[in-house]
Amino acid sequence: MLRFLIPLFLMAFPLNAQTRAQVMDHVFVTAQRAGVTAASAALAQSATRIAAGSADLAALLRQQQDSGAELQMLTERLATVAENTGAAAETLQGELAQEIADIRARLRALDTRIGAKFPEFRELTNPAPLTIAQVQSVLDPDEALLFTFSDQYYTYSWAISPKNADWHRAEIDLSARNERVKTLRQQVSAQGGERAGVALNPGARPTGRAFDRTTAHEIYAQFFAPLEHVFGDAAHLMTVVDGPLTSLPLALLVRRPPMGGDDDPTALRTTDWLVRQHALTTLPNVSALRVLRFARGRLNTEDKDPFIGFGNPVLGYQLAQGPADASAPTVITRGVYEDVRRVADLAPLPNTARELRRLAATMGADPEAVYLAENATEAQVKDTDFSRVRVVAFATHGLLADGLPGLNEPALVFSIPDTPTERDDALLTASEAAQLKLAAELVILSACDTAGSDGTPGAEGLSGLARAFLYAGARAILVSHWPVDDFAASVLTTSMLDGMYGADSRPRAEALRAAMLTLLEDESETRFAHPRLWAPFVLVGEGGGDT
Repeated sequence: MLRFLIPLFLMAFPLNAQTRAQVMDHVFVTAQRAGVTAASAALAQSATRIAAGSADLAALLRQQQDSGAELQMLTERLATVAENTGAAAETLQGELAQEIADIRARLRALDTRIGAKFPEFRELTNPAPLTIAQVQSVLDPDEALLFTFSDQYYTYSWAISPKNADWHRAEIDLSARNERVKTLRQQVSAQGGERAGVALNPGARPTGRAFDRTTAHEIYAQFFAPLEHVFGDAAHLMTVVDGPLTSLPLALLVRRPPMGGDDDPTALRTTDWLVRQHALTTLPNVSALRVLRFARGRLNTEDKDPFIGFGNPVLGYQLAQGPADASAPTVITRGVYEDVRRVADLAPLPNTARELRRLAATMGADPEAVYLAENATEAQVKDTDFSRVRVVAFATHGLLADGLPGLNEPALVFSIPDTPTERDDALLTASEAAQLKLAAELVILSACDTAGSDGTPGAEGLSGLARAFLYAGARAILVSHWPVDDFAASVLTTSMLDGMYGADSRPRAEALRAAMLTLLEDESETRFAHPRLWAPFVLVGEGGGDT
């Protein structure tokens, strides 16, 4: 679309600096409208609830959000039953139509109440694209924004700092972009000892694959290097990317041509990774920046519990019924995953217990705030009041949709109940996670593949579990792009919280950056130099300070 739009502007106006800036700004706004995702709306909604600073407004916004979800469900159901004929079908159609009308009336009433009582939040509930000047007005002096929009033939990149802005067009077709990202994804894929949704040998150590730093540099050189004059001095980069780039953490891009061998730990440690120069935060869209910044200073941390964590579920065994029959159909009734034998056979994760205890100690939380082994159940999660907790952590297996036979949405894994029920079938799915009531400064999903619905280039970024926890009310979330190494995950998450809440406290994004560099530069094991170990996590949401 943009490749046709831009020539029209260039033909209509003379090519002077003012016109070029106008074209750049207009296309920037147009690209934002074209790139709206479900995750974008989720972050805007959850950040608005946190920004409220008022229990009354937060409740109204949650009612509005839940009613909207109910309206969508009923509308889809009506579309399905509309294909049927007969008296019974007509009766059901009439009932659904009436329910839809009632919900729409309820939404109009809620909108009127919110507009009358809290007019400043009307725009936040449905954020519009931002102009370049509006972005600049909410950036801190040491920050910059990177934004990309891709079509079949080009990738357009914008860089915006408080006092400067520019854009660039890279001519590279979609298939070539996909191949480059696919190459790098394969080199950070599971190789043993990870928190993946398969029965792995917990004692395994990966042999390691060379990481193609030249490809990582080519991606950076094509899309971002021409804009370094805008963002090069920024300590904190906020990124909104699309297309294949949603499948990669930008921290592992390489700024300068690499030296030495791709399988040489010393060469990997001295590589000019992007994370060496910048702390990075992922945003689902540009307008989320204004919403998050409006929320600064409104997050009430008084009288809140510092931490709660769930992990180390009882796994790695077959239930008394015997091994799962791979040829037997998986039975799912009323949202209950009944073949829990498949869940029970996932590899145990012993390091998660130590990780959660360390996180709790860092936050000054009581040992009772950590739920492990037989206490790490889905039922316990659903019974917990998360609205009074600052930091929430889940350290367990993360499953993609189809990660187990019959599983149709992403899920986190917990200990197996004696009998699976709708309340507890050992799998907290994305739709169930979205129903949690959160007001956390940070949610840590120390599991696998929690950043997306799958790892394929071009898939919608931040879908699945990440979107669910944004919807539930997290201020920021830490999510992974691939199956994470069990030990490395423990080091990264605990080091990040040490940086956030220790004596020398720092913003979330900078704390994550420091944790990544500490692991990268640790020479005790050569494997730590590989980005598969130090680069799986990205921070989504507010990465800067809250003051």
